[in-house]
Amino acid sequence: MGQAKICIVTTRNIFNAPCLEKYQRLLRQPYDILYWDRCGTEESCGAETYYRYEGILKPDASLTQKLKAYLGFLRYAKRILRKASYEKLILFPTQAAWLILPLLKRRYRQRYLLDIRDYAGEHGKTGFLTRAAVRHAGLVTITSPAYRAFLPDGDYPISHNLQHIDPELVAAYRARSREADKPIVLSFIGSVRFIEQQQLLIHRFQNDPRFHLKFIGIGSELLKDYCDKHAVQNVTLIGRFERAALPSFYLDTDMAINLYGNRTPLLDYALSNKLYSAAIMGMPILVSPDTYMETIVKQYGFGLAVDLSDPACADRVYDYFRALSPEALYHGCDAFMASVAEDEAHYAAALTSFMEDTHA
Repeated sequence: MGQAKICIVTTRNIFNAPCLEKYQRLLRQPYDILYWDRCGTEESCGAETYYRYEGILKPDASLTQKLKAYLGFLRYAKRILRKASYEKLILFPTQAAWLILPLLKRRYRQRYLLDIRDYAGEHGKTGFLTRAAVRHAGLVTITSPAYRAFLPDGDYPISHNLQHIDPELVAAYRARSREADKPIVLSFIGSVRFIEQQQLLIHRFQNDPRFHLKFIGIGSELLKDYCDKHAVQNVTLIGRFERAALPSFYLDTDMAINLYGNRTPLLDYALSNKLYSAAIMGMPILVSPDTYMETIVKQYGFGLAVDLSDPACADRVYDYFRALSPEALYHGCDAFMASVAEDEAHYAAALTSFMEDTHA
C-alpha cells in the first residue's frame, strides 16, 4: 500500500480522538495516521497506513515515566516523518506540534493544520511553543470560541466536538416517558477524570433516594474504593465500553454530568463532547459554574451550573429538573446546534481550501 498525501499526527489513542470521524468524512482523499497507543490496543480509523507508537502510559505515571514516553514518541514521529514526504500534516492536540516543532518549521512550514482541542498551558512557560506552532501553520482550528483568549489574534475556524448520533435514537430519547417517582438518573459518560471532583459529587448526592448516579467509561473503577468505604448505594460504575452500548446508556439517562471543576484555563474555556451530545439528544446537562460551558447553557437554556461546594446543590438539581419544560429545553438545544452548524460550514470550507492549496 503506497503512502498517502496526508498524515494525521496525534499523541492520543484513536478511541480517544473522536475528531477522526470528522476528518475521515471531510478529507475526501486517503490519509495515513501516526498515533500514540497508550493502552496497548490496535485500532483503526479508515487510514491507509497506521504508524503506531506503543508507549503504555498509566494515569498515575510519574513525571519521569511521562517524559520518557514523550521522548519515545518524539523519536518515533521524527523517524517516520523524515522518511516520508507528505504534502500536508494534521496535528492534534497542541503538544503533538510542540514535540516536532523544529521539523515542522523546516519541512512543513505552512503545510500543516494545527487542531487546537485544549488549553495547553499557553498562559505559562509553554506559550511560546504554541505561538510558534500557530505562526508556521497553514491553518489553525479551535474547538471552542473561548480559546481565542490565549491565542494570537487571527481567524480560527471552529471545529466543534461533534459526534454522530443516530436521529432515530434522538427521536426515541425525546419521545420517552419516565415515571415521576423514579430516581433521576445522572450519567457521566466518557473517560472519568478529576477523581476528587467526582468524589465530591458522589458525596453531595450520596444515598439520596431522589437520584441515581452512573459513571460510565475508563477511570470509573477509580471511584470504587470511595463508594465502598462510604457505603454508597446509589452509584453505578461501568468501565470502558463499546460504542454500540451508547444508545442504552443515553436512553437510561435523565441528565448528563459534565462537572470537571473551574478556575483553571484547562476547564474554563473548553466545550466538551458531552455538551454537544446533550444538545443533540435534548438532554439537560450539569456544568461547573464560571466556565464557558455555563455561558452556553445559560444562553440557550439547556443546563444548570452546579457548585459542589454548596451542601444544598442536590436540592437545586432536583428543583431544576422538576421545573423543566421539554418544549423549551428542545428549543434551546436545537438553537445551539443551529449555531454550531454555521460554524461547521465555515470550518469545512476552510479545511477544503487548505487541502486544495498546492502552494501551502
